[in-house]
Amino acid sequence: MRETGIHQSASASAGELPGLGGAGGGAGRQNPRARSAGVWPKRMDTMLTIACRSAGAMILLMLVAPLAVLLWQAMPAVRAYGLSFLVSSQWRANEIEQPKRAADGSVLIVDGEVVMEIIEPVFGAAPVIYGTIVSSAIALVFAVPLSFGAALFIVRVAPRLKIGGVVSFIIEFLAAIPSLAYGIWGLFVLAPFLRDHIEPNLARLLGDVPFLKWLFVQQIQIGGSLVERTLPFTGRDMLCGGLILGIMILPIITAVSRDVLKNVPRAQIEGTLALGATWWQSCWEMLRYGRAGLFGAVTLGLARAAGETMAVTMVIGNSNQIVASPFAPAQTMASLLANEFAEAGSELHRASLLYVALILMVMSLVFNVIARRLVVGGSSKSAGAH
Repeated sequence: MRETGIHQSASASAGELPGLGGAGGGAGRQNPRARSAGVWPKRMDTMLTIACRSAGAMILLMLVAPLAVLLWQAMPAVRAYGLSFLVSSQWRANEIEQPKRAADGSVLIVDGEVVMEIIEPVFGAAPVIYGTIVSSAIALVFAVPLSFGAALFIVRVAPRLKIGGVVSFIIEFLAAIPSLAYGIWGLFVLAPFLRDHIEPNLARLLGDVPFLKWLFVQQIQIGGSLVERTLPFTGRDMLCGGLILGIMILPIITAVSRDVLKNVPRAQIEGTLALGATWWQSCWEMLRYGRAGLFGAVTLGLARAAGETMAVTMVIGNSNQIVASPFAPAQTMASLLANEFAEAGSELHRASLLYVALILMVMSLVFNVIARRLVVGGSSKSAGAH
């Protein structure tokens, strides 16, 4: 009797619980709402995981796909020239016909007629690689001191004058100006100013200095002999292109340098002042402390300068040559692509241009990876140390 009473009490209690049946199989059934509430979060997690992985894969695809396409399209030039393409200074897109010469250098004449030969087109990237490197170097020489000075002003001086926000806005606004506007300004303002005032005066002051004579003369080959002639000053030359690039990369270097200097610990600055350092010496210590990040900022500016197209195309002169003087016309990889890609007639010409584009893309990628490593890695180490 006692066991029967206990069993009846348990059955009654089970029947009072919500969502449960009586003492039979209904006690194991789950509420449909509770089951659906547990399934949907799992499905959403799965969908979000797939979306995030797809986005990451898409980013990698966007990086790899252009490299693969450029390499595939440039294969005729890669097979034809190989790595010698990087050091060859000839770039001739058209066939030329000239008299054929014998081994002793004399012109071949058969049956009273000069024997002609056709020279096939030939392509080499050395002049445009040289133009890209030198114009970017000129840009850095111009932009880096101004950028570091502006960054120090924004971090240390402007807050006391309450103009830090205004100065930062003005510098960042320069980065928003289209490159075409810079090119037009360089073509109609900077190039004439260099041609009429700067370059002639430099030639008068420095032209007679023996070790600086190379700045104002050019050696050309005429009839098998080298002839030295004075460079004509046009204003559209390597110097003008480098200055335009320097103005364009100045906001980038300044913005990154400002962020790097802001992350310098306050104790580092106050410690130098407590030890008797002057204001300039404390600024120098700030630059030394953030040198890894500052070098990354310079590298970002270098990548920007190397890849600029329209502005430099309008002012650099677009002459495919290697001349040591910055007052001579030149050409960069980007300007070569802008000038000739639309008019490339042969497959080898087009493939050679894409070979140049591949070199430029790999160069820019390397610069950005180095800059990312220096800026982010340097900031992380500094934050971890303090």
